[in-house]
Amino acid sequence: MTAPSRLLQQCFQEALSGAPDMLARCADSAIASLQAAEKASKEVAQRDRLALAWWGLLQNKIQWGRSFSQHLRDALMASPEMNSSRPALLSESSLLSLVEDDAVNESLESARLVHSLMPVVEQQLGVLDALMSSVIGLQTVQAERNPMRPSVFVRALRELMASAESEPEVRALWLRHMGDALARELQKLYERVALILQRANVQEAGYRVRLVEESGASTRSGGLSTRSGSLGTSSRAAGLGVPSSSQWQDAGDTGGSGHHAPGWASADPLPSMQTLARMQPGEDHQVFHDFLKQGGKHFDRHLTPDYYEQVSEELAAIEAFAAIPVLDESMILEQQTQYRDLPVVDRPAREIGISSQLSHKAWGTYAAAHERSRVLMHLKQKAQRVSQAVGLDLVRTLVSQVASDPLLLGPVREAVVALEPALLRLAMANPRFFNEDEHPARRLIESVAQRSFKFNDEFAPEFDSFFQPVQSAFNELNATATRDPQPFADVLTELRQGWEAQDQKELALQDNSLQSIRYAEERQAMADQIAWDLSQRPDVDNAPGVILDFLYGPWSLVIASAKLNEPDEADPGGYRKVVSNLLWSVKKEVTLKRPKELFAMVPGMLATLHAGLDMLGKTREETKPFFDALMRLHQPVLGLRRARIRADASHSGLPPMENSGAMPLEEVPSSMSMDLDETLPATPEQRKPKPRAQPWLGKRELEAAGFEDTMPTDYGDLIETQVQARASEDDSQAAALAEEGELEDINAAATLVGLHEGDWVDLYSHREWLRAQLIWASSKGTLFMFVSRGGRPHSMTKRSCERLIASRLLRPVNTQQGVVQKALQAMKKADPAASSRSAESAAA
Repeated sequence: MTAPSRLLQQCFQEALSGAPDMLARCADSAIASLQAAEKASKEVAQRDRLALAWWGLLQNKIQWGRSFSQHLRDALMASPEMNSSRPALLSESSLLSLVEDDAVNESLESARLVHSLMPVVEQQLGVLDALMSSVIGLQTVQAERNPMRPSVFVRALRELMASAESEPEVRALWLRHMGDALARELQKLYERVALILQRANVQEAGYRVRLVEESGASTRSGGLSTRSGSLGTSSRAAGLGVPSSSQWQDAGDTGGSGHHAPGWASADPLPSMQTLARMQPGEDHQVFHDFLKQGGKHFDRHLTPDYYEQVSEELAAIEAFAAIPVLDESMILEQQTQYRDLPVVDRPAREIGISSQLSHKAWGTYAAAHERSRVLMHLKQKAQRVSQAVGLDLVRTLVSQVASDPLLLGPVREAVVALEPALLRLAMANPRFFNEDEHPARRLIESVAQRSFKFNDEFAPEFDSFFQPVQSAFNELNATATRDPQPFADVLTELRQGWEAQDQKELALQDNSLQSIRYAEERQAMADQIAWDLSQRPDVDNAPGVILDFLYGPWSLVIASAKLNEPDEADPGGYRKVVSNLLWSVKKEVTLKRPKELFAMVPGMLATLHAGLDMLGKTREETKPFFDALMRLHQPVLGLRRARIRADASHSGLPPMENSGAMPLEEVPSSMSMDLDETLPATPEQRKPKPRAQPWLGKRELEAAGFEDTMPTDYGDLIETQVQARASEDDSQAAALAEEGELEDINAAATLVGLHEGDWVDLYSHREWLRAQLIWASSKGTLFMFVSRGGRPHSMTKRSCERLIASRLLRPVNTQQGVVQKALQAMKKADPAASSRSAESAAA
């Protein structure tokens, strides 16, 4: 048995920690489905079997929690990549020859379950396959070696059921009715696991494409062929939020007769009429791709009577399911708030989809999944051409894609689901409207989604202020029941007016902060140039290093600041002129011969120096070391003056200065000597000014830019908080976190380089997680300013940013791609690994 890597262990732990709750939700869904099937069945024997099945499931579900975790752990560790000595799987024919008929039927039921999961999880699984292949050391994607592939979960589920129920037929019913719920659970799990791997900067492995000459070979190998019929479609009841008891009643088998299963005909690029009439979209994504890209005459065909017959059946099913009681508001509220106490960055994304039941208080009639499905089927009943039916399915599929986007907060995804009836009506008049960038409905959804990225907490008052107008507007659009896109444009205009009014207040605060920090950057750039100009002066030769450090640093900033404030003045404040005086005053061999000139110059020079530094914002405490050093450099002349005063006093009483001439250097008393380091000329390194990596900011500028806001909880304080929070973890978990921290520290610089103005991050500041936007970065990439709610600035250096990223206290939020465009691309993208998963059913 090969020990999994720490990163793989973290992925396994994500699955195992949520396994009990996952199973409970699947069991609840299966129980509801079995009860519905029992109610709808007219055969006594069948009703008895269904009643026995749901009753047995109800009795076992509580005690299955821990047991399922153990079975799942065993299944994960038994994967081929975790056990190199595991023998190869038997072929289907040899496997079937070794087992009894009941076992064969149960294996086939497991295989069907695996196959039914694929259409729901294929997008998330495709990403996870590529990431997992990279984690286990593969150069190319090998989906069958993903230790978390669906068949592993089905195997664990089947073994759990076998330990509690000896009747194969009952176990088969359990598996069949858990399908839809299990698919949704795996979809969410795969998103979370993929996010873990992406945050660890795992690179996706590549796909190897094998070209074949004959189309028949391509079909047999499954390389890039179309998927098989209705086994790839979701059940009718998935659109209602209740699993169907007859999920496989339409499943077909090509066998050797050449008859294809419903849903996709090999010679016809269109799905069957039965597929088009279903409540749950059954089209292959390639159909949507062709429909959006080029259309074609085949999409203009008229719908056939078979289509309308199937629509009538679907409507009848909706009416039957409508009689089933739905969750009350308290249960929905409990689901929505179960993770409220967790930090916002640790809350798992709530499961939301087209089959979700929403709050009736918030969304009225269309809170119920069957009501939204009823609108869909009534519109399908009115459709006349294939393009309209495909357009309706396209809307439902895109709504499902956007609703599953984990970057969007739960209420926003619910709003998109609730808006489905209004979007469906638009598709009747313009089936391809989602492919138009400027269509009002697409712009509305995209604008609401992008605006929502300002928030990371759905329970915050700020988010509620944003969301209430959106909720009201979406309800109004549903109520209009129009096919005209103009109401969508009107709603967007009204929402944007409210947003712009809020933004004006925040922008006023931002402008003050940005003005301060941009001024500092411009001043620093000018100061660097001034320092270089000063270094070219001939009188800097043999100047002490302490003087050059002052001139190239603070005094260059003083000159630059004065020039920016008074650009029309040649030398505002006389700050350039005083440089000559300063350099002359520290030439001991000259000033000792001309002390009177020095004594006359020093008071005015010191006043100018103090005035410039005060204007810059330097405090007397900050400048005291320089002026102390300057006094020591003037000490030989000051000592000479004191000696001359004493000498003059012993003569004829003449005024001291009248006899104060030059004194030979060798006659200066030794007591006037000073620190040799301060008298030494500047080193070659000190002679060359170096551009500053980041602009200097004064106290007022630091406060305006938000440095004072981040400093109290900068790295040291934040790390202390993290250490306390993790103190209770065991040694193995601490070691894993330490290893992960090392990896993230290595990649922190690359993560920071990838941030651009306008990007969003989650930032931990003052003991809370804030959603902040990067609004400015210095030209050298060494200083960054973020703004959180209310225009609150947070500025920090490159070093601080990298430390916060490495310690997971600053987390980029990938919102660069529009949510609608991302959903479209996810649909259009063919899944190269689909063929390699088609054999998984045998392993179940």
